[in-house]
Amino acid sequence: MAIRISGMASGMDTELMIKDLMKVQRAPVNRLEKNKILTEWKRDVYREMNTLLADLQTTVNSIRYSANFNKKVASSENDAIASAKVVGKPKLSSYSIEVKQLAKAEMPAAMQFSPTVTSSTQKLETAFSFAIDGDTANPISVTTDDTIDTVIQKINNSGKGVEAFYIDNQLVIKSKPGETLGGDNKFDIQVVSGDGSALGMTAAATAVSSSTRVAGTNAIVVINGIEQTSTTNTIKYDGMEFNVKAANLNNPIVVTNQTDTDAVFNSIKAFVDKYNAVIEVINKKISEPKYKGYEPLLDDEKEALDDKTAEKLDNMAKSGILLRDPYLTSVLNEMRHSISTPLSGSGVNAAFDTLSEIGIGGPPNGKNAYQENGKLYIDENKLRDAISNHGSDVVKLFTSFSSSTDAATKYNESGIAERLYNNLSKAISDITKQAGSGTVLSDNSYLSRKIGQIDDDIDRWEDRLKQIEDRYYKQFAAMETAMSKAKSQGSWFAQMLGQSY
Repeated sequence: MAIRISGMASGMDTELMIKDLMKVQRAPVNRLEKNKILTEWKRDVYREMNTLLADLQTTVNSIRYSANFNKKVASSENDAIASAKVVGKPKLSSYSIEVKQLAKAEMPAAMQFSPTVTSSTQKLETAFSFAIDGDTANPISVTTDDTIDTVIQKINNSGKGVEAFYIDNQLVIKSKPGETLGGDNKFDIQVVSGDGSALGMTAAATAVSSSTRVAGTNAIVVINGIEQTSTTNTIKYDGMEFNVKAANLNNPIVVTNQTDTDAVFNSIKAFVDKYNAVIEVINKKISEPKYKGYEPLLDDEKEALDDKTAEKLDNMAKSGILLRDPYLTSVLNEMRHSISTPLSGSGVNAAFDTLSEIGIGGPPNGKNAYQENGKLYIDENKLRDAISNHGSDVVKLFTSFSSSTDAATKYNESGIAERLYNNLSKAISDITKQAGSGTVLSDNSYLSRKIGQIDDDIDRWEDRLKQIEDRYYKQFAAMETAMSKAKSQGSWFAQMLGQSY
């Protein structure tokens, strides 16, 4: 930057004078910068509204498909005999349960030894061999490099119907589930050669016998006349899971599954709550008062004010930025139309073709509808009754899908959630074209392009202002030069006149 020394001849503060002159020249740039701020505010508010609409669309999607309404809950007339829960998609609504026999777990044949080493990874440092269940011709060999862990692997891979574990510093060997172990339901361990004391086995060639295996029994349960067996007391059948607890031979009980009214009610309530929250925000935004005369503050203007005052003035300038906005007004109108248009089409029950007929409508008595701006209210008893006794009609009201190629027919035959989802998709797309998405840093939206154009205009103006400022400095410099020359000439004349006398 060039060093400018001014006012040497004139004594004037030309820096301040030029600064004041440039304030006038900067007026167009200030207008552009304030316009940019307003445009950024508008873009950001649009993006906030888009985020709200996207959240609502996610909630709407959860009640858009009939499968999401197919929530069942099981009920047993005697939980002490058998309880049940829905784990799939049952085809039947009731089940007759007769428990002939409960399952009992197998008690395996087992034995344990106390190794002299204190870690399963410590080398045994001894060599010996031992036979399982009398098979001395094919003993398991232990080397000085073996550990308890490697011996366990050898036992488990021996094919003798047993498996080993290291539990609480004990080597435990037990029969595998279902193994009969010959005819006596036992097995023995016999050291064939060497000293097996490192594993806690006797050094003598004497077989050590296990406990006797007690076989388990299967559960035998008759479900709707069909006998089912299971190794446990939990039996899965037709998307149901039955947990049997006691025998009830010749005295069957009934287990039913029915619509989970609470789950469906909560899904619909979540939609209504989200819908109300979104339209409340949008209604507030499009009816926000606009204060004339208030503009965004530039940085130098904020510096001249305290923070609280500056924030208040900026908020006044922001207010009403989307007053009567056509995009948001259209969104609200389409949303209201989506939920208020009666459902039509084949198989639709005319008694349940609107939200109001299942208990979702306008404000209750004593409230003014116009003050609620389309807010929905739930009559809980009426809605629960509709879900319990007219569940299929409720499902159709929300999820019906039309394959008609006629737009009007398709709209009328589509469920409320389907209509609303599609309208929200269009609204989100339109606002994204206008303001972009809050999840994308750069975009080609109208407002982003407008901001870019304003930036270009500001850059051009800044170049022009630099030229104007330079011209001012040159003009004042020329004035200083002329005044300096004039002073020099005056001094010369004065000197000459003094010499002539």
